[in-house]
Amino acid sequence: MGLQINALHLSYVVHVLGVVGAVMVLVWNISFRGGLAWESSNKNLIFNVHPVLMLIGLVIMGGEAIISYKALPFRKAEKKLIHLILHAIALILGIIGIYMAFKNHNESGIANLYSLHSWLGIGVIVLYGIQWIYGFLVFFYPGGTGDLRRESLPWHVLFGMFLYILVVANSALGFLEKLTFLESSGIEKYGSEAFLVNFTAIVAVLYGTFVLLTALSCAPDEDNHSYSAI
Repeated sequence: MGLQINALHLSYVVHVLGVVGAVMVLVWNISFRGGLAWESSNKNLIFNVHPVLMLIGLVIMGGEAIISYKALPFRKAEKKLIHLILHAIALILGIIGIYMAFKNHNESGIANLYSLHSWLGIGVIVLYGIQWIYGFLVFFYPGGTGDLRRESLPWHVLFGMFLYILVVANSALGFLEKLTFLESSGIEKYGSEAFLVNFTAIVAVLYGTFVLLTALSCAPDEDNHSYSAI
């Protein structure tokens, strides 16, 4: 049973928070951290791509993919395609974001996979990929039997919600880890950059919360029985 709230109305809050979060993480990494780079003698610029892509990809695009089934006033087939594409974009950005963290570590002589954040990150991206592939094969192409789809749907939705909670939680953990390193390196604990990082993490958590609320709310009346997530 869903929340007795119109999903479309809640989705507006999601969109606004998504834009705010994207702007904040870009301002942090461009204005405070010096910019973004694929190749650079300043290896920090390579790492800066990581938080930008992880937040915009897995958190924001992943959230938009989740709410697309409840909030968009389109037909079921159209929403299914949008859901699939947005999750694919999120997955691709997430993979590139993780690659940039490894690239920075390898070129800087820093060990990989030593923190809880990195362990959870690898687990999340692997599970995200499995979830997307299974959804594609069962719900999109070639498509499973009717019985398989009906039996898979509740578990697919439940696992997707659980996975998204992990995504948002690990994002907050990543902001905490990075800010801790920066403060150990000398930035002011109550300075503008520290506040920006903390508030960006708060916006990410609020965004994830409203994504879940939207997913649990009521779809438009004319399409109230069409929720069939990829």
